[in-house]
Parts: sequence; structure tokens; C-alpha cells
Amino acid sequence: MAEPDPLLERFKRLAGTLDPDDVPELDDKLATARAYLAPYIEGYEVPQPILDDCVLNVALDLWQSKDARNGIVAVTETGVEPYRISSDRCGARGRNCGRRHPAGMGIA
Repeated sequence: MAEPDPLLERFKRLAGTLDPDDVPELDDKLATARAYLAPYIEGYEVPQPILDDCVLNVALDLWQSKDARNGIVAVTETGVEPYRISSDRCGARGRNCGRRHPAGMGIA
């Protein structure tokens, strides 16, 4: 049996689930987050706390993409389905605009 991801316990608390049935999917989200980040950090020395924070944030975004937070749904021909709005207001545009937009500024 593979060792659990060292960030799994922190991730479970951040994701707000203690359900043992969610553990395989949570572990999968951590592995996917690491895979997304790997090409961008290859060859660089990234301090472990920063890397852990990045992995947790990407994994949490992947985890939360599974449902419609705040009851947001899309109406389709066959009914309604969850519609997700990313918590990263700049990610959808493919760039990091955190320096240009101060924290607390609402989505316009």
C-alpha cells in the first residue's frame, strides 16, 4: 500500500471533510496538483512551506470544482447542473494579477 500524501491531513481540514470515503479522491487531487506544478518548478529550489501551500491551494481548487458552491447552477436543456466560479479571479485569464489588484477588491 502506498504511503499517504504528507499533506493529506491538512488537506482534509481545509476541504472540510472527515469522511473516510473521500480520502482516495482527496489523495488523487493532491497528486494531480503536484503533477500540475511539477513542470513549472523543475530545476528551481522552492522552499517546502511555499511548495506545500501551492499544492494545497491547487488541490483545494480541484476539490471544490466538484460542486456548485453557494448554490450556483447552470440551466440546460436537460435541467440544472452545478456551475463553478473559480475562487481565483485571475486564473481564468491565465495570469497572476495579484500585485495589480489589492486583496479584498470585489469581482466586477
